[in-house]
Amino acid sequence: MSAPSQTGLASAIISGTLPAMERGWKQLQRSTGPANPFLSWEWQSAWAAAMGYPAVVVAAPFVDGRFAGLLALQRRQRRGLGQLEFLGQDSGADELDCLLHPEAPPETAARLLQAALNQRHWRLLRLESADAAGALAGLFPGERRERAALLPTLTLPGSLDVLLAGHSANFRSEVRRRRRRFAAHWPQALVECADTPRAIQRALEHLFRLHNLRRAQKDGTGIFESSRIRTFHLRAAGALAAEGVARVYLLRSGDAVLAALYGFEAGTAPARRFLYFQSGFDPAVTPLSPGTVLLSAVIEDCMARGLQRFDFLRGEEPYKFRWTCEGHASVRLLGSRGAAGAVWMRLRREKQRLQRLAA
Repeated sequence: MSAPSQTGLASAIISGTLPAMERGWKQLQRSTGPANPFLSWEWQSAWAAAMGYPAVVVAAPFVDGRFAGLLALQRRQRRGLGQLEFLGQDSGADELDCLLHPEAPPETAARLLQAALNQRHWRLLRLESADAAGALAGLFPGERRERAALLPTLTLPGSLDVLLAGHSANFRSEVRRRRRRFAAHWPQALVECADTPRAIQRALEHLFRLHNLRRAQKDGTGIFESSRIRTFHLRAAGALAAEGVARVYLLRSGDAVLAALYGFEAGTAPARRFLYFQSGFDPAVTPLSPGTVLLSAVIEDCMARGLQRFDFLRGEEPYKFRWTCEGHASVRLLGSRGAAGAVWMRLRREKQRLQRLAA
């Protein structure tokens, strides 16, 4: 079989349902490597099944039938406007983009985007949490591209001691003191990792409970209060665990689970990374800092297994910046069609102008 770069793209972009695209999507994923679990078939098909939004999936095939690229979007009604969004962009996913084969021709992303925009029933294109260095971001100039969420990242050295040595004496002392104090109160406590489909699904039930308890303590609503969101994660994480990607860490003492941390592994050496998605802990043990204890243990485990980076994903919570001052921003990509979409864009620009003047 000849190489993709020799065969080139077929003349037409194809579109289809999620089930019809599964085989080609997974084959394309394998060619790109496990770079971003949020672009995987497992994550996005689980989201579509749980939420029920109409999916718009377009692919650019090589002439031999394999996919050179794929773009998955969803249609939604927001404030009376039909919108096109990344499939799964409300799932907490980050660094979203199209999927491209390493040997895809340079025009592939533009062709995919145009094919998606040829779909009916939309007036506003709003792609949130897009990868700022991705292929799609390069197609949106000027005011159609906005800076969005900050994604803190932590470069991992060889050990926790080396990592802490690069921080302030106060932070080093605090982390070590919290770990010692927790161990003194819970001498039988241990950290275990669920990484198989069955174990992941059992561990997620602990995460759901602990996260919602913690948010309720802070007079908020946990994201896992929704049965559809719980169903989505049970399905997506189970499928990704089968691919060696999803992990749930539990801090437990006997039958008592005190904290949980949920995330994913991505990339290949020398760029293996852990994506920290969500966590929770029992509010009853807040004075013993179970969140810090478990987070430091997970970071330590990532280093022991040779990962090079720990990604905190979106959010500027202060605790993240106690661990790192590194990071990069995602972007928001915007477009419109028709009078209603154009009015929305003008109103948005005017609102932003007034906010700048008021700042």
